[in-house]
Amino acid sequence: MPTYTATRPLDGDADEYFDYIADPENLPAYFPRMTEAHELPDGKVETTAHVDADQDGTDETVTSEAEFDVDRAAREVTWSAPGPHDYHGSLKLADDGVELTIHTTSEFPGMQEALDGSLAAIAENLQKKA
Repeated sequence: MPTYTATRPLDGDADEYFDYIADPENLPAYFPRMTEAHELPDGKVETTAHVDADQDGTDETVTSEAEFDVDRAAREVTWSAPGPHDYHGSLKLADDGVELTIHTTSEFPGMQEALDGSLAAIAENLQKKA
């Protein structure tokens, strides 16, 4: 099972940073292929993304439900999406940095670059808000 990990120093207020990543409505602002994310009444999150889910070389629009769990004490958000790729991951904050980890059963070209870009987008979005 491939694991992709990206880390970045934490620039700014850790509580503000965590509040931002803990809100599922912000997901499309830092996961570039995600176009929509909405919290459902049961606590799950419905996401829509434009991705090559079947790895045939063509992007498709895919909507799915995912578990989205926020642990404020640990400053960690975890998620999992059912499906053929057993996709799950976490965003965890420490006092000095943030770590984004994705686990999946398939290799995805460009995944590492996408994670690095997501962390850069989070930092940039928070700097714009400050």
